[in-house]
Amino acid sequence: MSTSRTVQNVIERHQGNSLLTVQLPHPMPAQVGLDLSVDQPASFLDYEMVESARQAVESGQTHYVDVPGVMPLREALAGYLGEMGASGYGAGEVLVSAGVQEARFLAIQMMAGLGGEIALPAVVHPGVRKAAGVRSLKLTFIPTPRDRGYLPAVAEVAAALAAGARLLYLESPSRLTGAIYSPDEVQEIAKLIARFEARVIWDQGLAPWVAGRPYLSLGSITDVADSVLLIGEAWPGTGLESLMVGYVAAHAEWLEPIRSQKQIISICTSTPSQYAAVKAPSVYRKLHEAQLGLLWALRERAVMVARQLGAEVLDGSAANILALAPADVQVAQQRLAEAGFVVADGATFGAPGSLRFAVTPDNAVARALCHLA
Repeated sequence: MSTSRTVQNVIERHQGNSLLTVQLPHPMPAQVGLDLSVDQPASFLDYEMVESARQAVESGQTHYVDVPGVMPLREALAGYLGEMGASGYGAGEVLVSAGVQEARFLAIQMMAGLGGEIALPAVVHPGVRKAAGVRSLKLTFIPTPRDRGYLPAVAEVAAALAAGARLLYLESPSRLTGAIYSPDEVQEIAKLIARFEARVIWDQGLAPWVAGRPYLSLGSITDVADSVLLIGEAWPGTGLESLMVGYVAAHAEWLEPIRSQKQIISICTSTPSQYAAVKAPSVYRKLHEAQLGLLWALRERAVMVARQLGAEVLDGSAANILALAPADVQVAQQRLAEAGFVVADGATFGAPGSLRFAVTPDNAVARALCHLA
Protein backbone atom coordinates (compact mmCIF):
# COMPACT_ATOMS: atom_id res chain seq x y z
CA MET A 1 0.00 0.00 0.00
CA SER A 2 1.34 3.44 -0.93
CA THR A 3 2.28 5.96 1.74
CA SER A 4 -0.41 8.38 0.55
CA ARG A 5 -3.08 5.67 0.79
CA THR A 6 -1.90 4.73 4.28
CA VAL A 7 -2.19 8.35 5.36
CA GLN A 8 -5.65 8.58 3.80
CA ASN A 9 -6.76 5.47 5.69
CA VAL A 10 -5.58 6.98 8.96
CA ILE A 11 -7.49 10.20 8.24
CA GLU A 12 -10.64 8.28 7.36
CA ARG A 13 -10.46 6.19 10.54
CA HIS A 14 -9.97 9.36 12.57
CA GLN A 15 -12.92 11.11 10.94
CA GLY A 16 -15.10 8.04 11.50
CA ASN A 17 -14.28 7.87 15.24
CA SER A 18 -16.84 9.99 17.11
CA LEU A 19 -14.67 9.92 20.24
CA LEU A 20 -11.78 11.60 18.44
CA THR A 21 -13.73 14.15 16.43
CA VAL A 22 -15.47 15.77 19.40
CA GLN A 23 -14.64 19.48 19.74
CA LEU A 24 -12.52 20.57 22.71
CA PRO A 25 -13.08 23.86 24.56
CA HIS A 26 -10.17 26.28 24.31
CA PRO A 27 -7.46 25.80 26.98
CA MET A 28 -6.89 29.58 26.97
CA PRO A 29 -9.23 32.40 25.91
CA ALA A 30 -8.89 33.06 22.19
CA GLN A 31 -10.06 36.63 22.87
CA VAL A 32 -10.09 38.21 26.31
CA GLY A 33 -13.56 39.25 27.46
CA LEU A 34 -15.37 37.30 24.74
CA ASP A 35 -14.16 33.70 24.96
CA LEU A 36 -16.03 32.12 27.88
CA SER A 37 -15.45 28.52 26.86
CA VAL A 38 -12.37 27.91 29.03
CA ASP A 39 -12.07 25.63 32.07
CA GLN A 40 -9.84 27.81 34.24
CA PRO A 41 -9.68 31.59 34.77
CA ALA A 42 -6.71 33.04 32.89
CA SER A 43 -4.36 35.56 34.45
CA PHE A 44 -0.88 36.98 34.03
CA LEU A 45 2.10 35.32 35.62
CA ASP A 46 3.33 37.00 38.77
CA TYR A 47 6.73 38.69 38.51
CA GLU A 48 8.21 36.22 40.99
CA MET A 49 7.23 33.32 38.73
CA VAL A 50 8.56 35.01 35.59
CA GLU A 51 11.82 35.78 37.37
CA SER A 52 12.16 32.16 38.47
CA ALA A 53 11.78 30.99 34.87
CA ARG A 54 14.28 33.60 33.65
CA GLN A 55 16.86 32.56 36.22
CA ALA A 56 16.38 28.92 35.27
CA VAL A 57 17.03 29.68 31.59
CA GLU A 58 20.09 31.80 32.35
CA SER A 59 21.52 29.06 34.57
CA GLY A 60 21.26 26.55 31.74
CA GLN A 61 17.97 24.83 32.59
CA THR A 62 17.03 24.50 28.93
CA HIS A 63 17.83 20.81 28.54
CA TYR A 64 15.73 17.73 29.11
CA VAL A 65 15.03 17.02 32.76
CA ASP A 66 13.66 14.02 34.61
CA VAL A 67 10.51 12.97 32.77
CA PRO A 68 8.27 13.14 35.89
CA GLY A 69 9.36 16.74 36.47
CA VAL A 70 11.93 18.66 38.50
CA MET A 71 11.94 17.50 42.10
CA PRO A 72 11.22 20.94 43.68
CA LEU A 73 8.00 21.14 41.64
CA ARG A 74 6.98 17.58 42.45
CA GLU A 75 7.52 18.34 46.15
CA ALA A 76 5.42 21.49 45.82
CA LEU A 77 2.64 19.58 44.04
CA ALA A 78 2.63 16.93 46.78
CA GLY A 79 2.10 19.77 49.26
CA TYR A 80 -0.64 21.24 47.07
CA LEU A 81 -2.47 17.91 47.03
CA GLY A 82 -2.05 17.62 50.77
CA GLU A 83 -3.70 21.01 51.24
CA MET A 84 -6.70 19.62 49.32
CA GLY A 85 -6.81 16.64 51.68
CA ALA A 86 -4.90 14.11 49.58
CA SER A 87 -1.89 13.93 51.88
CA GLY A 88 -0.89 10.35 51.05
CA TYR A 89 1.01 11.27 47.88
CA GLY A 90 4.69 12.07 48.23
CA ALA A 91 6.90 13.79 45.66
CA GLY A 92 7.89 10.39 44.28
CA GLU A 93 4.23 9.67 43.50
CA VAL A 94 3.59 12.87 41.52
CA LEU A 95 4.30 13.47 37.83
CA VAL A 96 4.20 16.87 36.13
CA SER A 97 2.15 16.85 32.94
CA ALA A 98 1.91 19.26 30.04
CA GLY A 99 -1.57 20.36 31.06
CA VAL A 100 -4.60 18.38 32.16
CA GLN A 101 -5.28 16.88 28.72
CA GLU A 102 -1.94 15.09 28.74
CA ALA A 103 -2.76 13.94 32.28
CA ARG A 104 -6.06 12.50 31.02
CA PHE A 105 -4.32 10.70 28.17
CA LEU A 106 -1.56 9.24 30.33
CA ALA A 107 -3.98 8.12 33.03
CA ILE A 108 -6.49 6.48 30.70
CA GLN A 109 -3.91 4.75 28.53
CA MET A 110 -1.94 3.36 31.46
CA MET A 111 -4.96 2.27 33.50
CA ALA A 112 -6.67 0.77 30.45
CA GLY A 113 -3.56 -1.30 29.92
CA LEU A 114 -4.31 -3.11 33.18
CA GLY A 115 -7.35 -4.64 31.46
CA GLY A 116 -11.09 -4.67 32.02
CA GLU A 117 -14.01 -2.49 31.08
CA ILE A 118 -13.79 1.29 31.57
CA ALA A 119 -16.85 3.18 32.84
CA LEU A 120 -17.10 6.86 31.91
CA PRO A 121 -19.85 9.32 32.87
CA ALA A 122 -22.23 9.84 29.97
CA VAL A 123 -21.59 13.56 30.45
CA VAL A 124 -17.86 14.18 30.74
CA HIS A 125 -15.23 16.57 29.43
CA PRO A 126 -14.73 15.94 25.68
CA GLY A 127 -11.01 15.55 26.31
CA VAL A 128 -11.81 12.30 28.11
CA ARG A 129 -13.51 10.92 25.01
CA LYS A 130 -10.54 11.93 22.87
CA ALA A 131 -8.10 10.24 25.24
CA ALA A 132 -10.22 7.06 25.32
CA GLY A 133 -10.73 7.01 21.55
CA VAL A 134 -7.06 6.69 20.61
CA ARG A 135 -7.24 2.91 20.69
CA SER A 136 -9.96 0.29 20.90
CA LEU A 137 -11.12 0.06 24.50
CA LYS A 138 -14.14 -1.57 26.07
CA LEU A 139 -16.17 1.44 27.22
CA THR A 140 -19.43 1.74 29.09
CA PHE A 141 -21.19 4.98 30.01
CA ILE A 142 -22.70 5.72 33.42
CA PRO A 143 -26.03 7.62 33.36
CA THR A 144 -25.74 11.25 34.47
CA PRO A 145 -29.03 12.77 35.70
CA ARG A 146 -29.63 16.37 34.74
CA ASP A 147 -31.06 17.17 38.17
CA ARG A 148 -27.69 16.23 39.72
CA GLY A 149 -25.76 18.60 37.51
CA TYR A 150 -24.97 15.65 35.24
CA LEU A 151 -22.99 13.93 37.99
CA PRO A 152 -23.43 10.11 38.12
CA ALA A 153 -25.31 8.96 41.22
CA VAL A 154 -23.53 6.57 43.56
CA ALA A 155 -26.14 3.91 42.77
CA GLU A 156 -25.28 4.17 39.06
CA VAL A 157 -21.57 3.88 39.85
CA ALA A 158 -22.36 0.73 41.84
CA ALA A 159 -24.37 -0.66 38.91
CA ALA A 160 -21.48 -0.08 36.50
CA LEU A 161 -19.11 -1.96 38.80
CA ALA A 162 -21.60 -4.78 39.32
CA ALA A 163 -21.90 -5.07 35.53
CA GLY A 164 -18.18 -5.69 35.20
CA ALA A 165 -16.38 -2.36 34.97
CA ARG A 166 -13.16 -2.30 36.97
CA LEU A 167 -11.92 1.16 36.04
CA LEU A 168 -13.93 4.31 36.69
CA TYR A 169 -13.30 7.81 35.40
CA LEU A 170 -15.00 10.37 37.60
CA GLU A 171 -14.98 14.16 37.69
CA SER A 172 -15.64 16.02 40.92
CA PRO A 173 -16.34 18.83 40.27
CA SER A 174 -18.01 18.06 36.95
CA ARG A 175 -16.21 19.85 34.14
CA LEU A 176 -19.54 20.89 32.63
CA THR A 177 -21.50 22.09 35.65
CA GLY A 178 -19.18 22.17 38.67
CA ALA A 179 -21.39 19.69 40.54
CA ILE A 180 -19.54 17.74 43.25
CA TYR A 181 -19.94 14.59 45.27
CA SER A 182 -20.77 15.22 48.92
CA PRO A 183 -18.32 13.86 51.52
CA ASP A 184 -20.81 11.07 52.33
CA GLU A 185 -21.03 10.12 48.64
CA VAL A 186 -17.24 10.05 48.34
CA GLN A 187 -17.13 7.68 51.31
CA GLU A 188 -19.72 5.46 49.61
CA ILE A 189 -17.70 5.42 46.38
CA ALA A 190 -14.61 4.43 48.40
CA LYS A 191 -16.52 1.48 49.86
CA LEU A 192 -17.53 0.39 46.35
CA ILE A 193 -13.92 0.57 45.16
CA ALA A 194 -12.81 -1.66 48.01
CA ARG A 195 -15.69 -4.08 47.52
CA PHE A 196 -15.17 -4.54 43.78
CA GLU A 197 -11.38 -4.13 43.86
CA ALA A 198 -11.77 -1.38 41.29
CA ARG A 199 -9.53 1.49 40.20
CA VAL A 200 -10.49 5.14 39.74
CA ILE A 201 -9.15 8.08 37.76
CA TRP A 202 -10.37 11.09 39.76
CA ASP A 203 -10.31 14.48 38.00
CA GLN A 204 -10.28 17.12 40.72
CA GLY A 205 -8.91 19.96 38.60
CA LEU A 206 -11.76 22.35 39.43
CA ALA A 207 -11.77 21.53 43.16
CA PRO A 208 -9.94 24.74 44.17
CA TRP A 209 -12.95 26.73 42.94
CA VAL A 210 -15.57 24.94 45.05
CA ALA A 211 -17.50 27.32 47.30
CA GLY A 212 -20.51 27.02 49.57
CA ARG A 213 -20.19 23.25 50.07
CA PRO A 214 -17.57 20.98 51.66
CA TYR A 215 -15.32 19.19 49.18
CA LEU A 216 -13.69 15.80 49.75
CA SER A 217 -11.15 14.28 47.37
CA LEU A 218 -11.33 10.54 46.82
CA GLY A 219 -7.56 10.61 47.15
CA SER A 220 -7.94 11.58 50.80
CA ILE A 221 -9.56 8.24 51.73
CA THR A 222 -6.51 6.34 52.90
CA ASP A 223 -8.17 2.90 52.69
CA VAL A 224 -8.41 3.15 48.89
CA ALA A 225 -5.58 5.58 48.09
CA ASP A 226 -3.64 2.83 46.31
CA SER A 227 -6.59 2.39 43.93
CA VAL A 228 -6.99 6.08 43.05
CA LEU A 229 -5.14 8.13 40.46
CA LEU A 230 -5.58 11.91 40.73
CA ILE A 231 -5.32 14.40 37.88
CA GLY A 232 -5.79 18.13 37.58
CA GLU A 233 -4.23 21.52 36.91
CA ALA A 234 -1.54 23.07 39.10
CA TRP A 235 -2.46 26.17 41.13
CA PRO A 236 -5.21 27.54 38.87
CA GLY A 237 -5.57 31.30 38.69
CA THR A 238 -1.83 32.02 38.94
CA GLY A 239 -1.19 32.24 35.20
CA LEU A 240 0.08 28.68 34.80
CA GLU A 241 -2.86 27.90 32.51
CA SER A 242 -0.85 29.62 29.73
CA LEU A 243 2.12 27.32 30.46
CA MET A 244 0.04 24.10 30.57
CA VAL A 245 1.19 22.62 33.88
CA GLY A 246 -0.87 19.74 35.24
CA TYR A 247 -0.29 16.74 37.45
CA VAL A 248 -0.82 13.02 37.82
CA ALA A 249 -0.61 11.50 41.30
CA ALA A 250 -0.61 7.76 41.87
CA HIS A 251 1.23 5.12 43.86
CA ALA A 252 4.71 4.24 42.60
CA GLU A 253 3.69 1.01 40.87
CA TRP A 254 1.43 2.96 38.51
CA LEU A 255 3.61 6.02 38.15
CA GLU A 256 6.52 4.19 36.52
CA PRO A 257 4.56 3.03 33.43
CA ILE A 258 3.04 6.52 33.20
CA ARG A 259 6.54 8.01 33.27
CA SER A 260 7.62 5.63 30.53
CA GLN A 261 4.62 6.51 28.38
CA LYS A 262 5.20 10.24 28.85
CA GLN A 263 8.82 9.80 27.79
CA ILE A 264 7.64 8.20 24.56
CA ILE A 265 5.05 10.84 23.66
CA SER A 266 6.50 14.12 24.94
CA ILE A 267 9.80 13.46 26.80
CA CYS A 268 9.22 16.15 29.44
CA THR A 269 7.18 19.19 30.34
CA SER A 270 8.84 22.52 29.43
CA THR A 271 11.70 23.06 31.89
CA PRO A 272 11.36 26.87 32.25
CA SER A 273 7.61 26.43 32.83
CA GLN A 274 8.36 24.04 35.67
CA TYR A 275 10.67 26.52 37.36
CA ALA A 276 8.01 29.21 37.04
CA ALA A 277 5.52 26.82 38.65
CA VAL A 278 7.87 26.17 41.58
CA LYS A 279 7.11 29.72 42.76
CA ALA A 280 3.36 29.33 42.31
CA PRO A 281 2.52 28.23 45.89
CA SER A 282 3.52 31.55 47.49
CA VAL A 283 1.64 33.51 44.82
CA TYR A 284 -1.36 31.18 45.04
CA ARG A 285 -1.81 31.64 48.77
CA LYS A 286 -1.99 35.41 48.33
CA LEU A 287 -4.29 35.35 45.31
CA HIS A 288 -6.66 32.44 45.63
CA GLU A 289 -8.89 33.47 48.53
CA ALA A 290 -9.65 36.83 46.90
CA GLN A 291 -10.16 35.22 43.48
CA LEU A 292 -12.53 32.60 44.86
CA GLY A 293 -14.63 35.16 46.74
CA LEU A 294 -14.91 37.43 43.70
CA LEU A 295 -15.80 34.68 41.25
CA TRP A 296 -18.41 33.15 43.56
CA ALA A 297 -20.08 36.56 44.04
CA LEU A 298 -20.12 37.12 40.27
CA ARG A 299 -21.49 33.63 39.68
CA GLU A 300 -24.30 34.16 42.22
CA ARG A 301 -25.34 37.36 40.43
CA ALA A 302 -25.20 35.59 37.07
CA VAL A 303 -27.42 32.81 38.45
CA MET A 304 -30.10 35.34 39.38
CA VAL A 305 -29.92 37.02 35.96
CA ALA A 306 -30.11 33.68 34.13
CA ARG A 307 -33.19 32.64 36.06
CA GLN A 308 -34.86 35.97 35.37
CA LEU A 309 -34.25 35.30 31.67
CA GLY A 310 -35.98 31.93 31.93
CA ALA A 311 -32.89 29.72 31.67
CA GLU A 312 -32.52 26.63 33.84
CA VAL A 313 -29.41 26.85 36.02
CA LEU A 314 -27.74 23.46 36.35
CA ASP A 315 -26.50 22.46 39.80
CA GLY A 316 -22.87 23.35 40.43
CA SER A 317 -20.52 24.40 43.21
CA ALA A 318 -17.51 25.67 41.25
CA ALA A 319 -17.18 29.45 41.20
CA ASN A 320 -15.41 29.56 37.84
CA ILE A 321 -18.14 28.05 35.64
CA LEU A 322 -21.90 28.37 35.17
CA ALA A 323 -23.91 25.83 33.16
CA LEU A 324 -27.34 26.76 31.82
CA ALA A 325 -30.09 25.15 29.80
CA PRO A 326 -31.69 28.03 27.84
CA ALA A 327 -35.29 27.72 26.65
CA ASP A 328 -33.95 27.53 23.07
CA VAL A 329 -30.27 26.65 22.98
CA GLN A 330 -29.88 27.27 19.25
CA VAL A 331 -31.28 30.78 19.51
CA ALA A 332 -29.06 31.43 22.52
CA GLN A 333 -25.98 30.22 20.65
CA GLN A 334 -26.82 32.37 17.64
CA ARG A 335 -27.29 35.52 19.73
CA LEU A 336 -24.07 34.92 21.64
CA ALA A 337 -22.14 34.30 18.42
CA GLU A 338 -23.53 37.47 16.84
CA ALA A 339 -22.25 39.41 19.86
CA GLY A 340 -18.84 37.77 19.52
CA PHE A 341 -19.07 35.52 22.60
CA VAL A 342 -17.75 31.96 22.61
CA VAL A 343 -19.11 29.52 25.20
CA ALA A 344 -18.70 25.78 25.69
CA ASP A 345 -21.43 23.73 24.03
CA GLY A 346 -22.82 21.15 26.44
CA ALA A 347 -23.40 18.80 23.49
CA THR A 348 -19.65 18.19 23.24
CA PHE A 349 -19.76 16.99 26.87
CA GLY A 350 -22.73 14.75 26.12
CA ALA A 351 -25.44 17.15 27.35
CA PRO A 352 -27.15 18.76 24.34
CA GLY A 353 -29.33 21.72 25.19
CA SER A 354 -26.89 23.18 27.71
CA LEU A 355 -24.18 25.84 27.57
CA ARG A 356 -21.24 26.45 29.90
CA PHE A 357 -20.05 29.97 30.65
CA ALA A 358 -16.70 30.74 32.27
CA VAL A 359 -17.00 33.14 35.21
CA THR A 360 -14.06 35.52 34.97
CA PRO A 361 -12.90 38.48 37.09
CA ASP A 362 -13.97 40.98 34.40
CA ASN A 363 -17.59 39.76 34.78
CA ALA A 364 -17.89 39.07 31.06
CA VAL A 365 -20.55 36.46 31.88
CA ALA A 366 -22.95 39.28 32.83
CA ARG A 367 -22.45 40.95 29.45
CA ALA A 368 -22.92 37.62 27.68
CA LEU A 369 -26.16 36.81 29.51
CA CYS A 370 -27.66 40.12 28.36
CA HIS A 371 -27.77 38.66 24.86
CA LEU A 372 -30.08 35.84 25.98
CA ALA A 373 -32.93 38.25 26.67
